[in-house]
Amino acid sequence: MTTEIALLETPSGEGRAEFALTLDQGSRVGARYKSHYGTVRPAGGGAEVECVYKVATGAMGKRVLSNEVAVWGGLRMEDVRADQFGTLLGFDVDSPDAPARLVQTRRGRPLAGTPPLTSERLRRPAHDLFTALRVLADNAYALGELSPGMLLWDGRGLQIADLGNAVGQPDDLRAARDVRAAAGLLFWLASGDESSFGPDGAGPADEGELRWLIRHHPDLGMVLRPVFDEEVPTAAEVLARMEGWPPSGDTTERDAPAGHDSPTEQDAPEDDDTRTVEIHAGARPARPGQTRRTAQAGPSEQAAPKPPAPPAPPATDAGSRAIENYRREKQWLGQRRHGAPAHPSRGSEPSFQRAPGTGPGPGTGRPGAPQGIGVPSLPRDFPFRVADDGRRRPHPLLVWPVVFVLVVLILMVVL
Repeated sequence: MTTEIALLETPSGEGRAEFALTLDQGSRVGARYKSHYGTVRPAGGGAEVECVYKVATGAMGKRVLSNEVAVWGGLRMEDVRADQFGTLLGFDVDSPDAPARLVQTRRGRPLAGTPPLTSERLRRPAHDLFTALRVLADNAYALGELSPGMLLWDGRGLQIADLGNAVGQPDDLRAARDVRAAAGLLFWLASGDESSFGPDGAGPADEGELRWLIRHHPDLGMVLRPVFDEEVPTAAEVLARMEGWPPSGDTTERDAPAGHDSPTEQDAPEDDDTRTVEIHAGARPARPGQTRRTAQAGPSEQAAPKPPAPPAPPATDAGSRAIENYRREKQWLGQRRHGAPAHPSRGSEPSFQRAPGTGPGPGTGRPGAPQGIGVPSLPRDFPFRVADDGRRRPHPLLVWPVVFVLVVLILMVVL
């Protein structure tokens, strides 16, 4: 066990304070600084909290920690969940002859080395990641780089633990690269393979990665599809697409890759219940000791038909419309997963419901597209025209060509 008393500046600007650090949970050596994991007793007393203690000796590491402190000061965190960023407790980045130091609260351990997650466990980290990017964008910052070593993972959600590369007042391209880097990291978290986007989001989109997500994790594939399709959505727009993604335990995994067909007890979501087990009954057997009616019922009970599910409520508000849009697009993704061709103009994509007054409804096609344009056809009553008194006369479209042909024939005979 390593203990240390650090005299550090506090973010409140009230001067230096002593922090009692207990660094007994390992460390990680990065390219710019070293991170120690343990607990700290905050200045002024109180209960110990989990922390990460960063120490940089080189010039580059000192600049990175100085930039991180500046970003902490620039973020307006009053309305933000603290567990997505942690809390800055103390720092010392101005001493010329001493290492730069920083201590902040943390949740979990480094994400690097985490095995691929099941579909049920991907929603929460995806939501945390894009929420953090939205908060940074709302405060005029871009993360600049995103790699597993910069994130902490507690088995449920993510926390950004490195703001050293963040830049202020980013342009749209830099913000878009953050979203691409996040999509690439989620692909790695789902598959275990590196994404072509790269940690800075500057790499090209790989359609093969999207196809893999659609096949193995259709929920995540639906959410990230605009990123892979080069539509450059913002973090807020990606979060809006997640409104229809059911909470953990309500989704099903399809065509899981080898080695992940039967998640272990540790991989199962904490809120797994009998309903979740029934949803997954066709994919894996019941775990020993788990309450499951279908596994214990006799032949007569298993043969009893289940009552039909109640009809879905009509989409009358924004939440219902989001869920309905999610279902439509997920169905389309399922068709792509099974080999159904997609029209290059995306004419095979589902039509989505819109809020009243925002545009055309389902099935109306592109806004402003002319209707009824196609191959011309003859009138329905051709070759006759029926008058109001019921008398039928030759249609003008027939009379004039006949007259023209007769005139031509007469001229040919005369000449």
